[in-house]
Amino acid sequence: MNNCNSITRFNNKIYASNYNGIVKIDENDFSIERLSKINGLNDVGVRLLRTNANNNKLLVVYDNSNIDVINSNDEIKNYSDIKSKILNGKKIINEVTFKNQYAYLACGFGIIVFDMDKLEVKETFIIGPSGSNLEVYQVALNDSLIFAATPNGLYKSNYKTQILNNFNNWVLVPPTSIPAGPVGGVVCVSGKVVAAYSPWRANNVDVLKDTLYVLSNNVWSKLLSNPLPTTVKKMSYSTNTFFSIIDQYGVFVRDVNTLQQQGYFTAVNSETNYSPNDAYFYKFNGNYSFWVADKYNGAFQTYGSNPYYGQNVVKCNGTNRNLISNIDVLDGRVAISPSAPDQGGGTNFVNEGVNIYNDNNWSYIKVSDLSNNVVYDINCVYYDRKDKSRFYASSWSSGLLEYKDNQLVAVYNASNSPMGEVYPGAVRCSGLCMDKNGNLWFATSDVKNFLGVKKKDGTFQSFYFDAGRFTRKVFVDKNNYVWALHERQGGITVFNHNNFSAPIQNVNFKVLNKDVGTGNLESNSVYSIAEDKDGKIWIGTGAGIRVFYNPTNIFNGSNYDAQPIKIVQDGNVELLLEKDVVTAIVVDGANNKWVGTLDGGLYCFSPDGLTQIYHFTKDNSPLYSNTIIDLNYEQVSGDVYIGTDLGLQSFRSIIIEGDEKYNNVYAYPNPVRSNYPGTVFVRGLVDNSVVKIVDQNGNLVWETKSQGGQIEWPVKTLAGNRVASGVYIVYASTTTGDQKAVSKILVIN
Repeated sequence: MNNCNSITRFNNKIYASNYNGIVKIDENDFSIERLSKINGLNDVGVRLLRTNANNNKLLVVYDNSNIDVINSNDEIKNYSDIKSKILNGKKIINEVTFKNQYAYLACGFGIIVFDMDKLEVKETFIIGPSGSNLEVYQVALNDSLIFAATPNGLYKSNYKTQILNNFNNWVLVPPTSIPAGPVGGVVCVSGKVVAAYSPWRANNVDVLKDTLYVLSNNVWSKLLSNPLPTTVKKMSYSTNTFFSIIDQYGVFVRDVNTLQQQGYFTAVNSETNYSPNDAYFYKFNGNYSFWVADKYNGAFQTYGSNPYYGQNVVKCNGTNRNLISNIDVLDGRVAISPSAPDQGGGTNFVNEGVNIYNDNNWSYIKVSDLSNNVVYDINCVYYDRKDKSRFYASSWSSGLLEYKDNQLVAVYNASNSPMGEVYPGAVRCSGLCMDKNGNLWFATSDVKNFLGVKKKDGTFQSFYFDAGRFTRKVFVDKNNYVWALHERQGGITVFNHNNFSAPIQNVNFKVLNKDVGTGNLESNSVYSIAEDKDGKIWIGTGAGIRVFYNPTNIFNGSNYDAQPIKIVQDGNVELLLEKDVVTAIVVDGANNKWVGTLDGGLYCFSPDGLTQIYHFTKDNSPLYSNTIIDLNYEQVSGDVYIGTDLGLQSFRSIIIEGDEKYNNVYAYPNPVRSNYPGTVFVRGLVDNSVVKIVDQNGNLVWETKSQGGQIEWPVKTLAGNRVASGVYIVYASTTTGDQKAVSKILVIN
């Protein structure tokens, strides 16, 4: 968990969220358990984790105002009415305060009182002037008064004597007590109320001018007589006599009575990046244990202020952050790049490195140049297909980086290669792809020489075309044609370089577009491309899918236009995904097409595209988001890697890449014991193998045809009954019968 946004303690464990899910941390050995939409949560986008000590329940608040309530038996119940209800004002829950079983939700439009036992809204308070919606940052209650921190200041009312859903009963604390302007937070601790006057919230300019005020014995005063310049980003957890704030440097914990510092956490060991989001602290083995949720370092624990006490960072096996622009897969290894150009095609200045998955572990590689200068916007990462120890990463500002054994060995830009600069010092490099001979092709966007190659001998060559085009993705097919995709209404450039010859328009390169006779793409915005097992080129555009069934026709004078996939929907003929922006396409071991869209989720279609096999959305599956950024397929495991705008996921398909020959056909698990409830897989098959399973007497038990290199047997007969104990023989053959293989499975009931 390298990116953590909220933290609390519940059921004697630390609960920390990283937006897409929750990690439960053992407070003794820091071991972890994961909780997500896959195994219990009802949504993604965790915003707040807050524990109600009054009824020992955990409130999980999501960005969309969905709510989960977890009880002490780890049972999860959902309340989605706030999420689904149409409300005026900003529908967001900023913070939570508890009284008895009630959660006071500080919302973007007012205050909601939520009954955590009955799972229902008890009351709603709209407290703005004349009954208008007013954002509430935080709520606090003492023995008779309720306070609401808002952009207008600090409101209060008496919850014992006043009707709180009448806005007239809410009054502002006068400027003689707290200056007029935003109050960004308020807490009640040890009978005193502490509020943060936060002028920066009005204009995001008046930083370092915040002041803490305290209500004691019915009198407001400054908490500190000579406070240091401070920006209070958040008033966080409070307990007993201690409260915490997150300021411009870190997390500050103070005793409200003595005003003594209990802890100030301004760094995480030697890490330079530190941006805390939340804090929690409690007595543990006689000492206060402090936990911090940090944007860059995840969850960490400490017993006191740095540098006097060390920080115990909880490491989780996963990506550093949830940023994804492309996914590359090679022989079980996965590499993730984090950034993409902004909407205008410019640099986002994302300072994030590359995530690598290998041998069931994730590692993170920080990115800088050879002089240790920051490199921004790594938008594509690609393994060398001829040397598995080498990979390349492209930057939208700094060119091409080469790594050997995860160590940077070279940086290529306009100073040492013919790469084109969009302006002095800026090479918009992207779209890495290697041809079958080991030449690495790449794009340098927005210049005439938008296509280049690093040849297998290490030399570079750039290719000049008729115009500069926005180019982010490059693909090399089996014919050695290079396809450059132009997302921003630029179509596709197809280049048949024939041993690196110079481009000549309509001779060895063509620019294809949406018009009939020159591509028939339907849309000039092209986002994705894949070549299937039959050599067909599948194109994802801003208006669905097009297929080049005979791509060699592009250069031989024949009709080469791409064709749509026509499907019948409710009795009408429609074009496949014609209303969707198709952002990613990948082909699995059975030639099925996995298709990602901008806002329609993830599809899987049959090899011809006519049959929908799957359609996953965030509403019908654990998919994080309907916005798919990239897809890739791991041939050995059958995993489909899914990059969304909220992070990385994978779907384990039974389809793996088929072998060319029967070299090692085997079954697993084998033997199959009586307590095994699952299925048996037979692997090592040639694609489209005919597989028959017979008993020792030669009686046919099961028969199927493989899609890819694996079949799944449910340990049953064709009639649906579990087979008896014994040895079962697997016969596999190709459809032509020219290859055959045999394996055995032992079943013990």
